[in-house]
Amino acid sequence: MLKSSTVLMALIINILIICLWHFLSFNISRFISQSLVDYKKFPYRAYKSENRGKFYRDNFYIDAWYGVLPIKYNRENININVITESDIPTLTEYINLTCRSELCSIINLFYFLFAIAVNLPAIGFIVGVLVVLGNMPFIFANRYARFLLLNELVKKRRLVQINQYIEEHNTDKYDFRNFE
Repeated sequence: MLKSSTVLMALIINILIICLWHFLSFNISRFISQSLVDYKKFPYRAYKSENRGKFYRDNFYIDAWYGVLPIKYNRENININVITESDIPTLTEYINLTCRSELCSIINLFYFLFAIAVNLPAIGFIVGVLVVLGNMPFIFANRYARFLLLNELVKKRRLVQINQYIEEHNTDKYDFRNFE
């Protein structure tokens, strides 16, 4: 297709195709079934090697650049420090949204194969590598965000269990919650 085009024309057409590809991958990831983007299943589940997000902090220094990326799950500017126990379903929904965002970037990685197939080998390889390099920070950021949210989810679930235990085993004799 683009193998007989000039280099400039091939780059312009590739940019247009990349825009269309990203638009399609975003919509696919938005409308795909929830069962396919479960944070407990492959490829989204947490691995021991990721060490609850420490892998990304130590190897990619994600704390330095994570805040400047537009993360799709955080449109409402959720502050995980003010989420209460009643927000556990909301927290789970945001975890699944990070999976959808990661899926969008994973689909974009497949442009590498398309670029090599339709372009001259050198142009296809360069364009493909640039697309891969452009999407990797978003994959890492979504995985890191998922670890932040998962850690918060675990804390909130433990807090709910502790509060339930206190409610079940508490007598008014030692109730210091309303102490003034």
